[in-house]
Amino acid sequence: LPRSYTFWDSRHDEPFLLCLLELTEKGQIDEGICKNGVFKEIERMMEKLVPGCGLMAKGNVKTRVKKMKHWYHSTVMMQHHSGFGWNEQHSYVDAPEDVWEKVSQG
Repeated sequence: LPRSYTFWDSRHDEPFLLCLLELTEKGQIDEGICKNGVFKEIERMMEKLVPGCGLMAKGNVKTRVKKMKHWYHSTVMMQHHSGFGWNEQHSYVDAPEDVWEKVSQG
């Protein structure tokens, strides 16, 4: 029987990042490229870190990696546009109000 779908929530984020860091240190992830079997390995690691989490490699893990890459590239793109910067104190992308208005207008 297939497992029921498990939704990602905030309790998964920190252990997930720890898995990514460990696999990067082991050379299984290089410059954002995951070697074969990485998603399945993350599934196993997450089950140890968050018992009963039920996250699946092909669904939850792969989708989360894809979203994180998108967020990373969006953040880098914003930082390279005029007016955007990084707020060190609060750890987020920041810009003057007029820059945000231009972005929201497309």
